[in-house]
Amino acid sequence: MKFLLPTACIACQGFQQSTICEKCLNLLKQSQVNRCHVCASPTINNQYCSTCQIKPPHFDSTLCLDYYGGCLTDAMHRYKYQYQVALAHGFIDAWISIYGKEFYESQSIDVVLPIPLSYKKLHQRGFNQSWELCKRFSKKLRIKRHGTVLMRSHLEENQALANKTERLMRLSNVFEIDRSSINWIQGKNIALVDDVMTTGATLNTIAQVLKDFGAQSVHNWVILRTPLKKYAECCPS
Repeated sequence: MKFLLPTACIACQGFQQSTICEKCLNLLKQSQVNRCHVCASPTINNQYCSTCQIKPPHFDSTLCLDYYGGCLTDAMHRYKYQYQVALAHGFIDAWISIYGKEFYESQSIDVVLPIPLSYKKLHQRGFNQSWELCKRFSKKLRIKRHGTVLMRSHLEENQALANKTERLMRLSNVFEIDRSSINWIQGKNIALVDDVMTTGATLNTIAQVLKDFGAQSVHNWVILRTPLKKYAECCPS
């Protein structure tokens, strides 16, 4: 069937057998160089950015597959806004090709959680892009998942247009924990799955909430990381 129905690369859309071609995989591997281990911002020494050393965020680490503006940006737009949900398979295939399953065994992640959408936003979009990624991570890596541990109130303002300070102010008291699912958090190493990380304000706020409820550690797994110049050598806090 692979020969009869060839697969298009999610990045360059060239037809071949895999969901992502070798050329695009090599571009993704190059994008992993010189990133802060904590926030994945551009850094000089590929260890920790200066702000992460001075004022660490609430999350413990961040992994990203590509930078916003890289070869996966168009695929992310098609996935998120044109409802091409099947592209989630390609993102996860690329992720595992870059990092390998052995990496996850060393991280000892207990559960993967999606970034929640408010009921109004979920109704408008029709699906939660983070949850679709989360389900495929869970299946491929055999890690438990939970879709409703985190709950979110609706924000009328567009977070994408806000700066870091505005995002932090708006996110105050937005996220809640389902108290009946608290055993999924206490003492657990948690991976938060999201499509795009910009300033990191949302992920940082959620990490704080999770740790307030007893999470052992919180790690970000995001597909795209926005390489904002004003945030280079800075950590989203």
